[in-house]
Amino acid sequence: MIEEKRDLKKPKVVIIARNDSRAILNEDSLVKMAENIGFQVEVLRPQRTTELAKIYRSLNSSDVMIGVHGAAMTHFLFMRPDSAFIQIIPLGTDWAADTYYGQPAVKLGLKYIGYKILPQESSLYNEYEKSDPVLMDPDSVNNRGWEFTKKIYLDRQNVRLNLRRFHKRLLRAYYYAIGKKNGRLHHQKQ
Repeated sequence: MIEEKRDLKKPKVVIIARNDSRAILNEDSLVKMAENIGFQVEVLRPQRTTELAKIYRSLNSSDVMIGVHGAAMTHFLFMRPDSAFIQIIPLGTDWAADTYYGQPAVKLGLKYIGYKILPQESSLYNEYEKSDPVLMDPDSVNNRGWEFTKKIYLDRQNVRLNLRRFHKRLLRAYYYAIGKKNGRLHHQKQ
């Protein structure tokens, strides 16, 4: 009996890299970790002049997309149903991350995995006292108005992932993608 050949092609992960605030400061380590898990990795750094066709091709051929909450997450619309979307959720962005990207991703048939950072993973951790509401109670800061949210959480925050914590999410996405490639996966809702 001849064994069936399986598709041994590695699943592809696209990391949407930000060019200004909310950048992943240890992006190189994230790329190495994803490669070590078994992903083919592409880092996509969209500019204002990047053609949508290029972004479409990258994401439509991917199994997993990773990105930090922000406008570029709308590119999840280019992903195939049953792909996985990992959104990194910086401090103070929980509601927007879920409302604008998390819930719509699930409705479009994506496997959505949210990764809410801890205060220590935010660049704000080095700017504020450890007990400051900016770190410990972002909702109270957001309740002061949009201008505070934008100025503090959107314009001035970068992320340094705790790779040990993030590894679990990435591994979950990897096994999900492998299961899908091997035909052992039926459409799931999270």
